[in-house]
Amino acid sequence: MSRQLEKRKNVSKLTEPEREAFRRALIALNKDTRFHFPGSKDDKPFVGGVSFWFKQDEIHQATHVHGGPAFLTWHRELLNRFERLLIMVEPNLSLPYWDWNEDPENTLDLNENPLDLFKDLMGNARGSVGEPWLSAGFYDPHPVENYRGLDPFDEEHSNPADAPIALTRQKQNGTLQEYMESHSATFYSDKEIIESENYSDMRRKLEHVHNGAHSYIGGSIGNSHTSFRDPFVFLIHSNVDRLFAAWQLRKGFEWRLEPEKVFGDDEKNTIAYGSTAPHVMVGLKTMLSPWCGIGYPYGNYATTEEGKTEEPGVNDVRPWAFPDNWHRDPKRYPHEQPKNSLDLSVVTPRQYDKFPKISDIEYNYDLARRSE
Repeated sequence: MSRQLEKRKNVSKLTEPEREAFRRALIALNKDTRFHFPGSKDDKPFVGGVSFWFKQDEIHQATHVHGGPAFLTWHRELLNRFERLLIMVEPNLSLPYWDWNEDPENTLDLNENPLDLFKDLMGNARGSVGEPWLSAGFYDPHPVENYRGLDPFDEEHSNPADAPIALTRQKQNGTLQEYMESHSATFYSDKEIIESENYSDMRRKLEHVHNGAHSYIGGSIGNSHTSFRDPFVFLIHSNVDRLFAAWQLRKGFEWRLEPEKVFGDDEKNTIAYGSTAPHVMVGLKTMLSPWCGIGYPYGNYATTEEGKTEEPGVNDVRPWAFPDNWHRDPKRYPHEQPKNSLDLSVVTPRQYDKFPKISDIEYNYDLARRSE
């Protein structure tokens, strides 16, 4: 039986109980021992026992999808999977988004009252993020023994089951647009993104503003290799996906919901090449890693299905590696079936509460995915 999913909403327009439910779910995914993956942190060769929360950082570290055709699709898969984890804690929850046209320190709530998203939900805007994330174990500035270091490539302190030693922000004043333009960077408006004629053009504009958003919030999010240690990163990426969805759901462009048409001939047939980051280009026919396991299809790097290749240089991540191998048991774990970006579950966007108001543009809200 399919589950009806709640629409994803603007985080600033959540009710106070909805904001609290979101925060409560995030904390549970780290603190509640029910929400840990199998195994122990001392397991070899692949670490186990990682909390559902810390697993997101491990997953993001394992792959190299930025700056290529699969940037939007890979992150959509990550968001959809993470949302399913949130729903395990709070069944009526959805993953909210931050509309980056708003200053998160100076916006309005559902009743048009002043709202500071940091002070009222996400912790400090500058310096250490503080509560509720400190007491929830999202970082530990005074570890007794093991920790993850500030340098994401510190091999001695890199166990994904350990808390980072710090979690910081350095949010800039004003809006994202004001910040980017003050640094002579192009800010593409929602209108410019959604009116893009093809996927490639839209993706490049959207990823460019996304990059600016990471720098704008700064601190841990400012480094792509530590950004998924901060819960605010999901608000950024949910908005990225919302604009991708708006581009797809524009009336008169229904073909953008068809896997064989949406990406255009230039990018549709792209596959992975290269060996190690940053010399890797992840294509749309590249299997989505690390969820497909390494050496797809299972134990070798030969391509047994035309157009399906694994991502070179990706790191193994449990439970999509030995000894769990969830991706090999689709009857038990139906969401773990290996797939690439052309899979209908990836191409079809989630429902959002609203898309940008742009003159002469209407949206097919009813064509978005409502159930899981």
